[in-house]
Amino acid sequence: MGFLDNLRNALGGQKTGNRATGGGSSSFGSGDANAYWIYAQCRRCGEPLRSRVNLANDPSLDDDGLNWVVRKGILGSGANRCFQTVEVMLKFDSKKQNVIESEVGGGKLITAEEYETLVRGA
Repeated sequence: MGFLDNLRNALGGQKTGNRATGGGSSSFGSGDANAYWIYAQCRRCGEPLRSRVNLANDPSLDDDGLNWVVRKGILGSGANRCFQTVEVMLKFDSKKQNVIESEVGGGKLITAEEYETLVRGA
């Protein structure tokens, strides 16, 4: 057991799988209260995209001093030879619970259901 494994165990983290074979785990569960998922679709190639926002760390206080802003650049897999970045800006309320404004460049926001449909159809 190496230094990083000892440190991870001391901090209560989970051991990750072998990255070379694509295995792995995360200390964040699917029911994580700090997770907000962004679902988008690339305008150029139509690839469905998904990105996680960590509400505890990612948002920055907006200029008004009341609301929170997150800016994410989401890049697809490149399977369609498309390497366009979809730029997403989300403005959350003061409690980081509701999106009150959104802007998207290079694509569009879609629902989780639309994302799942597009992934299954691809």
